[in-house]
This record gives sequence, C-alpha cells and structure tokens, in this order.
Amino acid sequence: MDWLGAVDRYLYAVARVGIEDVLAEGCISGAVPAAVASFVAIEPELVCRSREEDGGQCELYRGALTIAGLRYHFEARLFIDGDGAHFIADVPRFEPVEWQTGRQAAG
Repeated sequence: MDWLGAVDRYLYAVARVGIEDVLAEGCISGAVPAAVASFVAIEPELVCRSREEDGGQCELYRGALTIAGLRYHFEARLFIDGDGAHFIADVPRFEPVEWQTGRQAAG
C-alpha cells in the first residue's frame, strides 16, 4: 500500500496541505502547518546533517506523525538551500504503526 500517497490525498482533501509540507515544516520547526494543527502532531528527530558543495544542507529525520489518531513512523530527507528555502528530497519510510478508533466498549 502507498501510505504516503494515501495520507497526502487525505490531507489535501481535508486541509489543502500536502504531506511533504507537513513533514518539512514539522521536521524543521517541530510544528505542523496551522491548517492541520488540530488533528496532526509530529515528533521529529534529526539523525544526520551534512553540508553540500553549493552551501545547502541535507538533513535526515526519523520520527512519528500522528494524524487523526493514526500514528505513522517516517524517515525523511530534507534539502535546505543556503537562503533557507527547503523541500523534501526523499521519504524512504512511511508506515502506520498504531491507531485508535475513539470507541470504547461498554462495561
């Protein structure tokens, strides 16, 4: 299953924000875009940073992204230009690991 594509389509349909924007902003700042902040949370960890010949940086992040109760583990590589512009270069890992339905059994 293409989990990254499915989540991208969901986020775009609900909030007009793509998964790459959520991952990039979340990894760099620790906060997701305001349009999804009520139902998305991110826990990024910077694993590696390297300087590129052109003055930019390549950063590798691993972490967890929770969207409406569904938790995904991810790995994302970001490229950051010398002027601060950034984008996702690659997302080699994105998979669901935990979910909650929000329903409780009567006891």
